[in-house]
Amino acid sequence: MVWMVLCHLLNFSDAVLTLYAVSRGVEEANPTMAWALTISPALFILLKFAVFSIAIEFIAKVRPVLLGPVGILYMSVVAWHLSFGMFGIS
Repeated sequence: MVWMVLCHLLNFSDAVLTLYAVSRGVEEANPTMAWALTISPALFILLKFAVFSIAIEFIAKVRPVLLGPVGILYMSVVAWHLSFGMFGIS
């Protein structure tokens, strides 16, 4: 349960940091999410949260042992986002 909540919080952090990075000129690497951003940031958020929620609920029911690695992966993604701010890269 803790890993699932942590995964959702990290996904939210990734979404916020991605929107910030995009506002500073960075391009979204995921083609589907980049398309959603061309429509609107709201669609980007909705799609990101919906797909992630479905996936994480499925993982929690079918193979809960994978929640830890997913959480660690998202920790890495958030750390990657934050590293740009620490090193002054825009």
